[in-house]
Parts: sequence; structure tokens; C-alpha cells
Amino acid sequence: MAAVDAGMSQSQAAARYEVSLRTVERYLARRRATGGLAATEQRHGPEPTVRRRLQAWLPDRLAVAADGTLAEHVAAFAAEQGVVVSLASMSRAIAGLPPEPGEQLTAGGRRRRAGRPLKQKA
Repeated sequence: MAAVDAGMSQSQAAARYEVSLRTVERYLARRRATGGLAATEQRHGPEPTVRRRLQAWLPDRLAVAADGTLAEHVAAFAAEQGVVVSLASMSRAIAGLPPEPGEQLTAGGRRRRAGRPLKQKA
């Protein structure tokens, strides 16, 4: 966009940076509308309020009943919060919690399952 600001035409800027003219037009429109070129957050569907509540509730629950089954956690959440979630939602919420300090992570950023060594690259 600095090239266009410096006086270069949009088509010249598109050719110089090997993008389409439409891309340059979209960037200029985004800068006019938002004041910058940063990507906007794309959110489709309703806000995940239940998941946020579940992830806020889980650390205290796991401190009390870490060895509980998914069904027990679901029942406790329903009793305390009045919202029923599926076993899959509970499992995803537990897996999505931040790791404990010192806990090993896989290369993809996931927590390592107990008893499984980290894969080594050859």
C-alpha cells in the first residue's frame, strides 16, 4: 500500500507485487474501512458461551475429581451450571485446557498422553 500512497497506480502496484488488481482494491478498501490492513476475525454461528463456561468450570472440578469419568463430569456440570453437554464436548474441553507447568507437549502443541514417548524425527 506504500507504493500506491507514493503515487504508483493500483495496476502498477499489482503488477510489481504480482497480485491481482482486485487484491490491491480490497486492501485499499479494508484500510479505508478499518484504518489498517490487519485481518478481521471471522466468526460464524453463535458465540460459544457454553464452552467458555465449561472451560472456566473445569479446573476446579478436575482438582476435586481428577479421576472422574466423562459421564460424571457431565453430570456434575449439569447439576451445578444447569446446562447439559455431551461427552464429546466434555472431552474436547478437557483436552483444550492449558497444560500443567512442566508437562510435555507434542510438536503440534498437544499434551502428550501418559505412557507414550515423544516421537523423534529421523
